[in-house]
Amino acid sequence: MHKSPATLALEKRRDQLTPHLVQLSKHAWLSVAEDVSNVGMIVGKDGIVLIDTGMIPDCAHRTLEKFREIAPADSLPIKAIIYTHGHGDHTGGSPVFCAEGDRPEIWARDNFGSEAAPFERAGLMPLFKARGAMQGGFQLPLEKRICNGIAPIRYPRAGGAVFSGKTGAVMPDHFFNGDSTSLIIAGVELWLFATPGETDDALSVWFPAEKVLFCGDDLYRSFPNVYPVRGTGNRDIPAWCSSLKLMTELEPDVLAPGHTDPFLGREAVHEVLSNYREALEYVYRKTIEGMNAGKTPDQLAEEVRLPEHLARLDCLTEFYGNVSWTVRNIFGSLVGWFDGNPLHLATSFTPREEARRILAMAGGEGALRRKARTALEQGDAPWAARLADHLLTLAPDKKEYLLLKAEALDALAESMFTATGRNYTLTTAQNLRKRAQNL
Repeated sequence: MHKSPATLALEKRRDQLTPHLVQLSKHAWLSVAEDVSNVGMIVGKDGIVLIDTGMIPDCAHRTLEKFREIAPADSLPIKAIIYTHGHGDHTGGSPVFCAEGDRPEIWARDNFGSEAAPFERAGLMPLFKARGAMQGGFQLPLEKRICNGIAPIRYPRAGGAVFSGKTGAVMPDHFFNGDSTSLIIAGVELWLFATPGETDDALSVWFPAEKVLFCGDDLYRSFPNVYPVRGTGNRDIPAWCSSLKLMTELEPDVLAPGHTDPFLGREAVHEVLSNYREALEYVYRKTIEGMNAGKTPDQLAEEVRLPEHLARLDCLTEFYGNVSWTVRNIFGSLVGWFDGNPLHLATSFTPREEARRILAMAGGEGALRRKARTALEQGDAPWAARLADHLLTLAPDKKEYLLLKAEALDALAESMFTATGRNYTLTTAQNLRKRAQNL
C-alpha cells in the first residue's frame, strides 16, 4: 500500500521517539521517550531532584533504574519532585518515585491543575476523558497508532486520568505563587518561574549553575498544541509568548522539554525559542487582523499559514499542534461561537433539513450514495465523509452509510500530519464499524 507523506513523516518521528538517556550537563540528565513525557534529574550533594515523573508506573520503574545507575539510592535519595504542570502524563508516575524512601517534597505552582478544574466543576470529566482517550489513540490497536506526535505509543491503565494530575498522582505539598521563587534542594540552587503557556499552571525550572532550563510543555519539537481536540479552555498565546521571551532572556545553554529531545548549545536554544515565539505571534497577529477585517473562522483557518522559513522547520511541523485549530481557538476564545454570518443565528435551518435538501439536489438517496462513493474512489475523502454525514443524518442506523463514513475517515486520517487529529479520526471510524456490526 502506498504511504502518504503524512504517514511517512509520522513514521520518521516515531523512530526518533525511542527511549534514551541524555546527559544535559555535569549534574543534569533527561530520560527521553521512556514514558509519555520526559523525566529530568539533577544530582545534588546529598540527593537528587526530579522534574516531572512521566505517567505509567512500569515506565517510571525503568526510568528510576536508569537514574540509579548514575545516582545510587543509598547516598542520593530523592529530595524533591517538581511538577512543570498538572497534566497526568507528567505526574502519574510519582507513586513509583515516592515509594523509594522518605516522601520527597513535591513542588508546583499554587494554581496546579487549573486546566481540568472547569471541567470538574461543570461535571464534564467523562467527556474530557473520553475525547482525551480518542486523541491519544488509546482505543486503537497498535498497528493503527504510529506515534502521538511528540510521544511514543503507550497505553495507560484503564480508568487512569491522563490530563488531570489528581488521579493516581501524588499531590504537591509545596507551592509557590507570583512570578518566581528560588530553592536550595540537595545543595543545588534552583529557580522556579511561572511560565504560562500550554497550561496556565506551567512553570519552568532553571538550574543556573549549569545553565539548564527545563521548560515542560511550553516547547517541544512540534508546532505548539494551542488547541487539543479533546477540548480545553483558552490557552493564552500572548502569555505563552511572554514566557518564551523570559526563557530566551535567561540565555540557557540547554533546553529540556517535556517531550522529545533536548536542545543543546546556546545558539541552538536561542534559535528554537525565537522561532517558536515568532510562529505563535505570527498566527495570533494574522488571526486578529483577519477578524478585524470581518473574516470568519472558516476563512481564517484556510488562509493563515506559517511563513515558509518557519513552516519548513522540524520543530514547527504540525505533529502535535495544528495551525488551523489554533486559529479557530483564537477566534472562539475571544468572540465566542458566532462567526458573523447571520444565517448561523437562525434556529430552524437544522442539519436534518439541510440533508433533505442536499438529497433532493443530488437526485435522491441512491444518487447521493453514489456521489459519496465516487468521491472516495477519486481520493476526495473529506467530501465523501461530508456526503456520508448527510446520509447518516437521515438514516442514522443504516449499516451501509456507517461503513461508508468509516471508510472515508480512514482515508482522511491517512493524510493527517497532526497525530492527535489522526488518532481521533481513526477512533471515530473504528467506533462507526463497531456500531454497524451491532445492528
